[in-house]
Amino acid sequence: MPLVNERDLLLPALKEGRAVGAFNANNMEMIQAFIWAAEEVSKEIGEPVDLIIQLSPGASKYAGWALGAGMVKIAASETNIRIALNLDHATEIEQVKKALDAGFTAVLFDGSSLPLEENIRLTRQVVEMCREKGVPVEAELGKIPKIEDYFSQAEIARLRSLPPAEAVRIIREKAGKSVEELMAKPEDVEYFVKKTGCDFLAAAFGSIHGIWDDIWPVRIDRLIAIQERMRIPLVSHGSSGILMTPKDAREKGIVLQKGEGTLLDAIKTGGVTKVNVATALSIAFIEGFVKAYQANPSEKDFRKFGTAARDRVKEKAKEYIRLFSGRIPG
Repeated sequence: MPLVNERDLLLPALKEGRAVGAFNANNMEMIQAFIWAAEEVSKEIGEPVDLIIQLSPGASKYAGWALGAGMVKIAASETNIRIALNLDHATEIEQVKKALDAGFTAVLFDGSSLPLEENIRLTRQVVEMCREKGVPVEAELGKIPKIEDYFSQAEIARLRSLPPAEAVRIIREKAGKSVEELMAKPEDVEYFVKKTGCDFLAAAFGSIHGIWDDIWPVRIDRLIAIQERMRIPLVSHGSSGILMTPKDAREKGIVLQKGEGTLLDAIKTGGVTKVNVATALSIAFIEGFVKAYQANPSEKDFRKFGTAARDRVKEKAKEYIRLFSGRIPG
């Protein structure tokens, strides 16, 4: 079917206490993997699953704005899954214009690195621009740091080799206070949404971009405080590294501190209705491709490696989709 407006996916999800997966694509195989994952889970649970496919400005530049969006449009036309196409992390007005021209059905404008009033001014400009075409706007408030802000590549490699509980302990010691200070304040959220008119908000609630596995707890108390002031679909960024369920926390030996919770908690009680996932899916693709090559290094048809990578991404995407639809117990 044709691409759908992201508003039509997220507003029902907010009412029903579930979320829609927003997966970043960088090539044809990943687009296929996301759609096939949604189709398979839809059959598995006996009800339709919605999907958001995201292209960043970097991915759009890599493929070409028209080609990148075109691949998603063609793939969407061949499935009954409702799909929205979102521009992920635009930081320039010109990028938003290109997305609108290419037929994107949602836009994230990220002015979170700017002073509050400048973020408001530019976000409001984007909202007015997109409103003319009926395209909803996601904005970002607070700052979601990268794991590289706190650790070198060598330190990250070491952290990845440690048991999850030990890695979390080290990250808490070095980054915990900083991450908390960067979170969005409830009073700022209310002020920001009223001033900008944005449709959805990525309000920082303690996640970190680039964590390699789902081990990091987030602040559910902050989400609840935000929802008490402003009922709006909230968006989770840095989701690849967030603990998925309380059961996962127990199995990994990670003790949740006061106010902390998991991605499932954020969806059920925190108003999170759009969950961005990029790193975990990118790693799944790389691992699938590399392992297929290592198993048969004389193979000249790289499509066979791409098939293995696509299958691995599909299975990882299915894990997230089940969680977002409420089909994974806590």
